[in-house]
Amino acid sequence: MFKKYIQNELLRNILEWVFSIAIAVLIFLLIDNFVIKSARVYGGSMEPSYVHHDRVIVNRFIYNFVDPQLGDVIAFPYAADRSQQYIKRIVGLPGDVIDMRDGFVYRNGRRLDDAFSDEPAFHGNVGFPITVEYGRFFVLGDNRQISEDSRSSAVGNVPREDILGRVDFRWFPFNRFGFVH
Repeated sequence: MFKKYIQNELLRNILEWVFSIAIAVLIFLLIDNFVIKSARVYGGSMEPSYVHHDRVIVNRFIYNFVDPQLGDVIAFPYAADRSQQYIKRIVGLPGDVIDMRDGFVYRNGRRLDDAFSDEPAFHGNVGFPITVEYGRFFVLGDNRQISEDSRSSAVGNVPREDILGRVDFRWFPFNRFGFVH
């Protein structure tokens, strides 16, 4: 590419390397910002689905084509410290009425089939029942006993624009490598 403009072969080789590295960095930044992103699970709030230090791939592209759905595991920044990413499961869509009674979660009057915990969950510090606002999502951790999620005013309902993407793939640890649901 630089051959007809630069006669010095060493300088030409250096410029070709710099150009190649710059293209690779640009491609990485585009993929990282718009297609996929790696994230780490911190804490036990998503057990047994995800455990502390699992490494996952967040699909940043999917929600350009479809809306977030019930059961999707999403990544989003923690409201009080946006440098931290939370990973939680969507259990309430815009317009849904979420209630907590006797330690169980109800969506539009129907108790959630809680495959993740057979113990009653704490209520948090928000008043129930609540109606999920337009453009927001009610999220819970799978480990309802310890999860800080939409039941806490520190997290609240997650705005659509804050959703970084859907967690689709676990790449570490290798013995749990693969697509996740």
